[in-house]
Amino acid sequence: MAKTISNLGEFGLIDFIKKHNTKALKYHNVYLDIGDDCFCFNSYNNSKYVVTTDILIENVHFKKEWSTPEQIGKKSIEVNVSDIASMGNAKPLYAFVSLGIPKDTSINFIKKLFSSIKNTCIKYGIHLSGGDTVGAKDITISITLIGICYDKPISRDTAKYGDLIFVTGTFGDSLAGFEILSAGKKILKSFEKNLIKKHLEPQAKLEIANLISKNIKITSMTDCSDGLFKSIELLTKNKGANIDLKSIPLSRSLIKYKNNNINNLYHYALFGGEEFELVFTINKKDKDRLEKLVSCVKCIGTITKNKVIFLENGKEKKFQYKGYKHF
Repeated sequence: MAKTISNLGEFGLIDFIKKHNTKALKYHNVYLDIGDDCFCFNSYNNSKYVVTTDILIENVHFKKEWSTPEQIGKKSIEVNVSDIASMGNAKPLYAFVSLGIPKDTSINFIKKLFSSIKNTCIKYGIHLSGGDTVGAKDITISITLIGICYDKPISRDTAKYGDLIFVTGTFGDSLAGFEILSAGKKILKSFEKNLIKKHLEPQAKLEIANLISKNIKITSMTDCSDGLFKSIELLTKNKGANIDLKSIPLSRSLIKYKNNNINNLYHYALFGGEEFELVFTINKKDKDRLEKLVSCVKCIGTITKNKVIFLENGKEKKFQYKGYKHF
């Protein structure tokens, strides 16, 4: 039987594209090539520009019966800003919006969608700079975002042995919110509403990323769009880590939702996608200074030379990847 794209998977496909990519020549001024949160190139005045793109597809990334057009528009920008944030001291500048639209889509929906895209761009000082529109079976939003990096861009795979792994925010809420929406509950408790909001209205951590990177030497960083388990895997390429499961931050809403069932909570924290929190590493000497600088960060582990090990009360606990797979 012939192999299909599902045999490769999302990250296997990215590796395939990297392997078959064109060769970057000197005049391309490539600083950080394909495979990170952003592509980065040097301009002729030595400024460093970062570029990212994301696609949101109806019934894959959002459902119209769950989401308002305002929420969809906001999310489409936030997910791209999150990639820019993971570069460190960076600012998004220009957005190119391409839209695939079914012909029966109401004009009112499009007005609200673009109003939200515009307002979210204004929030970050982004200029809407162009794009394309085509007919499509389902609503498809593709956004390319270009930004500038004021310092050296922070890559995913540049952590050093002994570095501490930190995260912002809490984990697992978005997956729980998705489950609640999928269940179609009509009467919701307050903690369920909180979880749904985390799924429908994610927030990029640009301001925090800028603040930390201006004051602390970050040795590697990514945003948690594919779940904490995958983010740790990306940060520890050719390395290892010891992760303290009990140190992973969880919200009170998630704990209520899962009735404090610790094994279920681990699953949500590790394999819930679309968190858009920062996962990053620093030298251990900077720990105290970082924790004084921002209150929303938590140390969850250490970079090692071997493999990634998840620990509960000092004992190894094994997991297999159970996050969302596109293919």
